[in-house]
Amino acid sequence: MVQRKNKRQVTLATTSSSLLPARLTRTLAATLLSGVLATSKALAASPAPVCDADYGGRMERLQLVPATDVFERQSVTLGKRFRFSAQYLPERAKLKTWVYELRERGPALLHAAEYPLPADACANSDAPTAVRSFGLNKVYSSDYERELFFQCRPGCD
Repeated sequence: MVQRKNKRQVTLATTSSSLLPARLTRTLAATLLSGVLATSKALAASPAPVCDADYGGRMERLQLVPATDVFERQSVTLGKRFRFSAQYLPERAKLKTWVYELRERGPALLHAAEYPLPADACANSDAPTAVRSFGLNKVYSSDYERELFFQCRPGCD
């Protein structure tokens, strides 16, 4: 801004060169806001998965919340033998699952998997290609052949 002084008044005049940063700032702000809104809409419309894990006749359900941090997981411990963990990353369009055996020396990874889960997985649930389930998974411990069953599906309700 250029400041002009007269004897009786002080006026501020704006030059076109000083508008450029303001215009650029408004454009950047609008772009960032539209990106945030698009991400929040995708997260809201995404099919947050549901996973059921069964060990020894006891079933636990994980209703997964979308994660933006790749190290954020939801877990449930089943009995004293297994820990089932899952993670839904809508920005990467994937569901990840892990099963650990709880041993005296610490947990040991028995199973890890990644499944594609696009944001439009629930768009046309009648289509032959619609994702209804990722199948029944059976995981066995090293001791006494204990087994854990789990199955995940998109939350299209």
